[in-house]
Amino acid sequence: MKTHDAGGAESALHALSVSVGPQAFQVRASAARSAFWHRLEAGAWEPQTFEVFRRFLQPDCSYIDLGAWIGPTVLYGAALSRCVHAVEPDPVAFAELGRNVQANPGLCEKIHLYPFGIGAESGPLQLYAGGLYYAGHSEFGDSMSGMLAAPDVPGQPCHEARGVDMERFLDMYAGKDCNFVKMDIEGGEYAVIPGLWRRLWRWGPPTLCVSFHAPEIARRESLVRACIEELLLCYPRFYAAADTKAVALEELADAVHDWGDEAPGSPWRKLEALLGAGLVATSEEW
Repeated sequence: MKTHDAGGAESALHALSVSVGPQAFQVRASAARSAFWHRLEAGAWEPQTFEVFRRFLQPDCSYIDLGAWIGPTVLYGAALSRCVHAVEPDPVAFAELGRNVQANPGLCEKIHLYPFGIGAESGPLQLYAGGLYYAGHSEFGDSMSGMLAAPDVPGQPCHEARGVDMERFLDMYAGKDCNFVKMDIEGGEYAVIPGLWRRLWRWGPPTLCVSFHAPEIARRESLVRACIEELLLCYPRFYAAADTKAVALEELADAVHDWGDEAPGSPWRKLEALLGAGLVATSEEW
């Protein structure tokens, strides 16, 4: 990874050249953020997500990046697809995402940025710093902001963002040639998928790679099952992003009899590990 000072009014930022396999791109990072980009280049940040991108992104199709954050998947995916629709409602992360995209003149025209979130319906969207996993050090921009607040945590910072429902978003911006959706929205999946994903049939629906985030025990079964039932209705094939193996999703969910059993190797823990690393729902064979 090559580094040099950016200079000027943004002298606190450094211009970095980042490589992920054969793909290389530029970012503008603070000293603290540089550590993340080093981890990514070393293969220590979500290598399975990049493997999914290599399999499913197509040069003649666009894809949607829900939870674009500061752009690691956006900048990588832009080189593999016709264009990227990058959605990020966290204002701090969105500003950094914009800087990183602008640092890549060869990719800029392929990347469309949207400073709002995808919700169950269009309208105001409450975004919580730290999301489900808020702690005292959580702040906007740290990748954990989400639509679900942490349970029983008073004073959790909240930002009101604009929300757009997925069907409207496809109609307005990305429906013509979208073959893939990456969703990593820190618990927002429980609002966006159940009862709604079936409405995307007129677009395919596009292959979905979704990372799930475990909710509190009291709501765990109802939220996770609602998503699984919706995806079973919409897709014939499921794969684990972690190892590309086919997954019997319904059987794995039915094997969980105690959704609060967090012992290593329990049926819940096995399902959580699969869903957390990324589930690929598709009509295609891997």
